[in-house]
Amino acid sequence: MAKNTNQVKKPNKIREMVARSSKFAKAAFILVLVFLVAGLATIGSAAAPGKAYRAVPDGQVVFYLDYQDGKGLDEIWVNVGSVYTEIGSDTDITFNYASVPSSSASSISWSSVNRLGSVTFGNIYSQSGEGLSGENYNWFRFADLKSETTSNPLSTSYRLIKLETDAEMLVNEVVFIDEDGKIIPAYVTADDVRAVYGSGYDSRTAMADAFRIQPESATALVDAQGSLRAGNAAWFDFTEDEMYTLMQVDNLSLGRQVYEGSVYNIDSDLGPLSVLLVSLGVLMFGKSPFGLRFMPLLFTAALVALAYFFGKELFGKDGFGLLLSGLFAAGGLALTVGRLGLTFSISAFFVLLSYFFMYRFYARGVSSEKPVGTALSVLLSGLAFAFAFAVDPKTVIAGIGTLVLFVFGAVRHHRAHAYNQRKARREMSEKNAAPNISEEEMQANIDAYEEKSSALAADVAYKNRLIYLFFLVSFVLGTILVTVLSSLASYFSYVRYYEADPQNPAYGIFNLILRAIGDSFTVGNVTSYTAANASNAFGWLIGLKGATLLSASEGSRYLALNAQLNPAIMLTAFIGFIFMTVYAVLYFATGGRKGAYATKYSARILRVYLVFLCGLLTSVLTFAFSPNAGAAHSLLFSLFYIGFIPLTVYTAYVHDKSKPTAVLGMQMNKTMKVLFALLIVYAVVFILMLPMTFCFPTYASAARYCFGWTSFINNGYYRI
Repeated sequence: MAKNTNQVKKPNKIREMVARSSKFAKAAFILVLVFLVAGLATIGSAAAPGKAYRAVPDGQVVFYLDYQDGKGLDEIWVNVGSVYTEIGSDTDITFNYASVPSSSASSISWSSVNRLGSVTFGNIYSQSGEGLSGENYNWFRFADLKSETTSNPLSTSYRLIKLETDAEMLVNEVVFIDEDGKIIPAYVTADDVRAVYGSGYDSRTAMADAFRIQPESATALVDAQGSLRAGNAAWFDFTEDEMYTLMQVDNLSLGRQVYEGSVYNIDSDLGPLSVLLVSLGVLMFGKSPFGLRFMPLLFTAALVALAYFFGKELFGKDGFGLLLSGLFAAGGLALTVGRLGLTFSISAFFVLLSYFFMYRFYARGVSSEKPVGTALSVLLSGLAFAFAFAVDPKTVIAGIGTLVLFVFGAVRHHRAHAYNQRKARREMSEKNAAPNISEEEMQANIDAYEEKSSALAADVAYKNRLIYLFFLVSFVLGTILVTVLSSLASYFSYVRYYEADPQNPAYGIFNLILRAIGDSFTVGNVTSYTAANASNAFGWLIGLKGATLLSASEGSRYLALNAQLNPAIMLTAFIGFIFMTVYAVLYFATGGRKGAYATKYSARILRVYLVFLCGLLTSVLTFAFSPNAGAAHSLLFSLFYIGFIPLTVYTAYVHDKSKPTAVLGMQMNKTMKVLFALLIVYAVVFILMLPMTFCFPTYASAARYCFGWTSFINNGYYRI
């Protein structure tokens, strides 16, 4: 049978969409894709320490070591998670060793002489300074026997190792290393030890009894021996800020059980929804740097994409959307704070999404042809705010800017109705003023006007009901619903933290939620580390101080993970902010629409200025009340701040009357030439800052010239 050569091919919708897309839209897609791929490739190791053993106060676990090739024990590495003591307090873990008891022995000889040592470490940090700080969830070497004890590895005759804990804590993994650097197989269950030891195990009653009474969860201590990763880089290590996030994630898995004398903490900076979202990455990839940072990175990439659409909506030109998105992506904070296991990118995404939809309502209004469809912008803005609030309740301050846009949008909406009413009346008056018009015609015109006026009134009444209903449902009811539902998973965390007697809770869920919301408006956990990185929020305008999230040095090698805006971008944004503020003042000072500064572009320029100003001020105010906020908190602020650069360029561009000339094969006027030069400067500084952005090791002398100069104040960690 012959084929039908005239058969119509089905259209390829993806291909058609790509063909319709502008070169800027394609560039934005590539930007987001490169950002995401680069982020996934650099956020950290995927090696997770497996499940956690929940140690109890004065608890102990016995390990049986199956030495290989006659090589003794040289190193012990430990990964400790949450510790249920006061934040900043010290706790100890101890290791003892013993030989396998004889068949006649009644007990294992755990002599005080047979002590491998004890390590004191702080819960997140050591307030006393006597313990280790910043080791929670990171691997630390408990002992190096060759250098710390007898200068020799522990003899293979000592096969029993006992771990002792003096507080409730989660111990993720313990790894024993022989003198050749190989992992020594370790066993904690009676069945495993019996299988390895062979015949004679049951006759050694003391050892058999020790393994018979092991805690059930002790197997978690040896379930991921290959996960050991030792290093001083962000690829392997969590920052101190991330430890609080992991602590909150662990809280979700504790259940109802409460140990007397233990202290259960929460991180008040984290809203209930943020914990759930971050936990998804941990659930998929484990408590590894990759797992914790996966979801924040996805939201950061989504934020970069949203910045493009936001800029396109603001300026009406997708080239300026690409400029806003690109500057934010490479500005310094998206690639540092946005790649860590912190929730600032998640809250920033939902806040910007709320601004995006509310600006659409402000700029476009509500259409009479599609009132429900266009009024949905208010509903979607409110739902985005609801999610932002559940991620971080402090975003209610950033929501003030959204409220301002809603008020301005409602005013424009009512002014549009008043204008249409005046227009209808003017048309009726003009008709009735015509010469030789009869009374019947005049009355007909009046009747037509009244009918049209009634229709306009009914139309605006319907729109008003939609607008205010959507606002109430999303901003008020939606926020309450999302917050309460997302808080259910954290209920027992709140009970353990706020209740005087967690076993017999006195508060209801709503009371606990309100207390958690109230606590979120403080930045606690003040240490020398947070104090060093902190600055007044208004210091973000000039890059007063960077935030060193992780630093280490070995000889002449130096590495640091620093969160800070690109100084060139920051300086240009500051100039743009001043320039646009002067422009707005002069516009109104000279008579507004009819003044010397009034042009056909003024309305759009001032609308965009209002959006960026609201976003800038409210994001600063979100943390302005706290002296402990640092550059890491300013991710959302940076986006609105950077926005003054494309706004300044747009203002200059639409007023630029210069004749375009060829530059590298492209026709550019003076404004575009200045922008091109600025982009080159931004790129150079970006390249210089790469070692601090991605925590690459470099020589201290090189680091001094690359990024050691980029802040005004030495925070004690940052400047070389």
